[in-house]
Amino acid sequence: MNIIINGEKIDFTLEKEKTAGEVMNGLTTWLDDSSLLVGGISIDGNQVIIADDVWRTLPVGSIVDLEIEAIDIREGRIRQLETARDYFVLMNNAAKEKDIESIKELSDGFPDLLRILPHLLGETSSPVFSPGLEKKLGDAGFPLDSNELDHTILTSESERTAMLLEVRRRETSDPLAEARGSAAALVAISDKLDDVAVNLQTGKDKLAMDTIIFLTELLQALIRSIAWINGNDEYESVIDDLTGILAELESALTVSDTVLIGDLLEYEIKPRLQELPERLGFTEEAAK
Repeated sequence: MNIIINGEKIDFTLEKEKTAGEVMNGLTTWLDDSSLLVGGISIDGNQVIIADDVWRTLPVGSIVDLEIEAIDIREGRIRQLETARDYFVLMNNAAKEKDIESIKELSDGFPDLLRILPHLLGETSSPVFSPGLEKKLGDAGFPLDSNELDHTILTSESERTAMLLEVRRRETSDPLAEARGSAAALVAISDKLDDVAVNLQTGKDKLAMDTIIFLTELLQALIRSIAWINGNDEYESVIDDLTGILAELESALTVSDTVLIGDLLEYEIKPRLQELPERLGFTEEAAK
């Protein structure tokens, strides 16, 4: 059996492997050591579904060529995000058209998608969006076990989720451009931070919290984007710095310490935001 990875035949010695699945288990471990993922598999020129179990039972002696597409982790994440996004786009179209048959088909794949959604959205430690989505769709009758379905909720939630996944895809596929945009938005919002503590102390809680929520969303977007840019120690330093200050802000918000919130925003966070373009090399001078 010839083993071909990204068009090149490799020297891979079979030991006790008797089936295609056993061979792939060994190759997957080998690729993992090189920070690579399996993006596609073809057996004797026929592409197979990676998650399918049928091809895994094929005897090694019956296979001439086992071809593997190896991709890096970032490319793998992009493909996962595109697949998840397209799923919710299909759901949105089906909900708008009240296409029950298509919605039933989508229901079958929903549990598997729901399991990986926190990972795709970067919520692995304490998922918030995915449980909320599951509840809202469940209240709307999805996954479908009858013809009773709230198409309005299904339409709005699928559209919202598809848009969020597209944002994550852009952060992954073009992290530098997304990081530049987030950094510019953070500089713009920095001048509003002086007013947050005043708003909290004068009963304008909603106005203050809207600013804080927007701030944290921008910071998280910046952190996610620059995490995909390799080989820059300053980027890693920025991530550590922003992650730490976000944790402090979260603690202050938890105990409603308006004085500490104000101090953090004015004296810790605001200067950091204004320094971001220079630290990240996004200024015109740095670009030259």
